[in-house]
Amino acid sequence: MKTWTGTPPKECNLCQCDLDDVFIDGKTQMGPWAIMCPNCHLTHGVGIGTGRGQRYRFQNGSWVKVTG
Repeated sequence: MKTWTGTPPKECNLCQCDLDDVFIDGKTQMGPWAIMCPNCHLTHGVGIGTGRGQRYRFQNGSWVKVTG
């Protein structure tokens, strides 16, 4: 099980909404990577997987990588 090792993200880099239980650390269509809420990832992300992004879910007090 891989977990987020950086400072836990609190909000989406794009829309600034609070991140409750899921976020995506991913590449955007504009080029740079961002911490995104699921809605912003649908609009601005390029997918999940190597070189595209990873999805994290808050479980048992940690952000756990669930896909990517």
